[in-house]
Amino acid sequence: MKVPFVDLLPQYLNLKDEIDTELMNIISKTSFIGGTAVKEFENLLADLENRDCAVGLKSGTSALILALKSLDLPEESEVITTTLTAVPTVEAIVQAGLKPVLCDVDIDTAQISLESVKNSINSNTKVILPVHLYGIPAPIKELHEICIEKGLTLIEDVAQAQGAFIDGQRVGTFGLISCYSFFPSKCLGGFGDSGAITTDDQDLSEKIRAYANHGRTEKYVHSTVGLNDRIDSIQAAVLKTKLPLLKLWNEMRNSVAKKYLEGLKNTPGLILPSFTSGSTPAWHLFVIRTSKRDSMSKFLNDAGIGTGLHYPIPVHLHPAYEFLSYPKGSFPVAENYGDDVLSLPIYPYMEESKVDYVLEKVNEFSYMDISS
Repeated sequence: MKVPFVDLLPQYLNLKDEIDTELMNIISKTSFIGGTAVKEFENLLADLENRDCAVGLKSGTSALILALKSLDLPEESEVITTTLTAVPTVEAIVQAGLKPVLCDVDIDTAQISLESVKNSINSNTKVILPVHLYGIPAPIKELHEICIEKGLTLIEDVAQAQGAFIDGQRVGTFGLISCYSFFPSKCLGGFGDSGAITTDDQDLSEKIRAYANHGRTEKYVHSTVGLNDRIDSIQAAVLKTKLPLLKLWNEMRNSVAKKYLEGLKNTPGLILPSFTSGSTPAWHLFVIRTSKRDSMSKFLNDAGIGTGLHYPIPVHLHPAYEFLSYPKGSFPVAENYGDDVLSLPIYPYMEESKVDYVLEKVNEFSYMDISS
């Protein structure tokens, strides 16, 4: 049996008529930049995320960069974030002209460590930027309280966790600004790169919209130096068509995750994903940990099962970020995660037989390994 790491085709097939109609409408009108599709998507997104404003952007990276730039912080102001994340989180801080301050992660949840955050705050700290890694909520309520106490700005990286909840509150509603990625494999994915920010601050949303449109505040008037980071109409049309199914698709992901958690709970040599009480993950990824990661990955791949690594190298150990001066050993928990993480297939419309096959093969390897 073949089990891809992710299969996006069923999402399209279940919405094929609606998506094709939307795309043909845009093509026939040759309305590729801006237009009604973008406005409709932004309005739907703001409503879904319980926010006053949403701005569609070129990518999740653009969302992070422009969110940070909109704060008009002094150069080299410090932004606290996690080292166990996709590189664009930290890349965006640098591109915004700010200084990343990295933190270790909680040993159980892989989320940014509260203790590490508290120890990193100083007079130069201006922003805390947590990542809801793998679709599991970060300790966002506690971080929100820290930001209020210290007078800091909270920006949420929700790229992997759209639709997750903590104590009944939707992730992405705690920060001043929340940033989303609609990379095709995300919980809500487009047909290419795209992203968005949401906020309740109208002025900030308009500033970000202007930045993304070459700094233009009205036709022929450019009030600031901007970028070309707008979402295009085709991505907006696809996303607005998919958006109403996000809740259902997250429930499908949750169903797969529950089956994995039950089927692997007694498997030797595995550490399963963990999350705090009151959390409802979005399950963008299902990440196990094993000291036999490389051999398990090969075994599963040979059996036709796709796997992923999220993330084998923490940001501080990439050559591009040596300038941050965090030597190996700076963040031991994150580094141990990097050595052990292995992502199993999880996606909407994943057939039960494929979930069962993954469980069968993971268990086969694990029990074979301990008996050898």
